[in-house]
Amino acid sequence: MNERTFKWELTPGLVIELVSLDKEARRDFFTNLPIENVPMGSLMDTSKVEVDDKGQVTFTVTPQEFHYNPLGTVHGGLAATMLDSCNSISANCQLDKGFITMTTDLRVNFFRPMTVQTGAVTATAKIEKIGRKVIFVTGTLQDKGGKIYATANSTELVVDFPPK
Repeated sequence: MNERTFKWELTPGLVIELVSLDKEARRDFFTNLPIENVPMGSLMDTSKVEVDDKGQVTFTVTPQEFHYNPLGTVHGGLAATMLDSCNSISANCQLDKGFITMTTDLRVNFFRPMTVQTGAVTATAKIEKIGRKVIFVTGTLQDKGGKIYATANSTELVVDFPPK
């Protein structure tokens, strides 16, 4: 029997801090956010978030046995979670003060299975279109050699925060 322990330290008020920031400050916010402050990131064992000058996000995970499904491959939920998070953070980095995004839909396409032999895979998001009410994002999950394991298209709803 294997065992895994992880830790997180959820900091209260992070959403209030995020919504008070402009685009550039949001990029710094996500880049400097310790992974311990993101329970899902800590659970999945992801790397820190990297944000480029366009506000597009990348981060990495190395598949482990604790990511496996009963068939002996990485559960598709890992890819879906990675891509949803990557797309959502990228969308949030496009907004100014007073707004956040929520994923309204996520369509994931799986191309090949992952195992511990796959090695590190990186989720990368690309903003396709920014509208007043929605942002369309495409994410890709690939290994160091450029082999694609999954892609995801998402629609991110732009909402006032706090709600009016």
